[in-house]
Amino acid sequence: MTALAFVVFFALLVLGAPIWAAMLVSGGVIAVLDIGLPAQMVVSQLYIAVDSWLLLAVPYFLFAGNLMTDLGLAGRLFRFIENLLGHMRGGLPATGVVTCAIFGALSGSSTATVVAVGSMLLPYMIRAGYKQQDALGIIAVSGTLGQMIPPSVYMILFASLVQMDVSKLFLAGIVPGLVITVLLVVTAVALNIFGGQELRPRASAAAIRRSFLEALPALIMPVVVLGGIYAGIFTPTEAAAVAVVYVLAASAIFERKAFTLKRIFKAAESAVVTSTIIFIILGGATVFANALTFADVPQSFTRFMTSLPVNVHVTMGLILLIFIVLGTVLDPVPILYITIPIVFPVVVALGYAPTHFAILTIACMMVAQVTPPVGMSLFALSGVFNVPIGTVMRGALPYLATLVLALLVLWWVPGISTVFE
Repeated sequence: MTALAFVVFFALLVLGAPIWAAMLVSGGVIAVLDIGLPAQMVVSQLYIAVDSWLLLAVPYFLFAGNLMTDLGLAGRLFRFIENLLGHMRGGLPATGVVTCAIFGALSGSSTATVVAVGSMLLPYMIRAGYKQQDALGIIAVSGTLGQMIPPSVYMILFASLVQMDVSKLFLAGIVPGLVITVLLVVTAVALNIFGGQELRPRASAAAIRRSFLEALPALIMPVVVLGGIYAGIFTPTEAAAVAVVYVLAASAIFERKAFTLKRIFKAAESAVVTSTIIFIILGGATVFANALTFADVPQSFTRFMTSLPVNVHVTMGLILLIFIVLGTVLDPVPILYITIPIVFPVVVALGYAPTHFAILTIACMMVAQVTPPVGMSLFALSGVFNVPIGTVMRGALPYLATLVLALLVLWWVPGISTVFE
């Protein structure tokens, strides 16, 4: 019956059914026909899946990120980074990477990051002589930094799945996020150092100082949010709400012209739509994952993987490869909810630190966001800027290779992920 459920799942995907519906129906097939659970329990799991205090952080962080963009604080941040780096060879792509890294620490959302930074950076790069596909490519890949550098929506989802302390994952993601940022900056500069792009004049010390002071309200926000969590002042969920209040207050003081109800409602609408999509996928994925658990699939998979006559690192390599392959056909959210309940016991049995595995998983999800044909960041940029997805894809390939290299570095150097443990 489990095999039939997978056939139903992939058949529905081929027919164009939404991913949440495919998971809900296939999970229901196992639950009702194989396990014998009443259909009412399948429906109730849709509610139970999102009935979590921790998951309340998701819409709050998304709302805060949208407010940063719509009320103007993100523009202050971009101008400061551009004044620092924009005059160098490859300076504008490097500006995009660093801005995405910092903005990711403010919003926790890759989609919000690529749209916000892309809207600011793309016109600059095209005017300076960069190809459109190269500009879109660096934004698409760098936007995924928002899932490694805390706060991260994917870390919140991972922690809710395995009952980990999300604040530990936030702390563990800081150094890996910085490592990936450096690797992407090096790649951006190396690819453009011999280009014929027009160089921007170096900003004066006074201009840098002025833009720094203007960007300071945005730069302080991660300190307030993460500092409050680790000081024990508030929980991660409360920190997400504090982030919203902080952005509203800072915008009311420093961006009075942009601080309008229309812009606030626009940011709220976008956060609600994105949160709804995430939560309905969570519901379908939870039904599917729970059905697999009742059908003894995780236990059987654990016994099979731990009995393989290979090195534990080979087994882990196979798990990471599964993530990468699934990332070509599925969004990261369903990948997490389908696979983590199955593979997490295997990883623990292999002796890997849960924190290390969490960081590796997030890195794989970053790759999935820019892996054709269904990478979310690719589609976000394609839709917002009305360009063929193939254009974004071609520009992203060199940076995607760097992202895969970063994944391998994080795998073979576990101390990067566990430095704060």
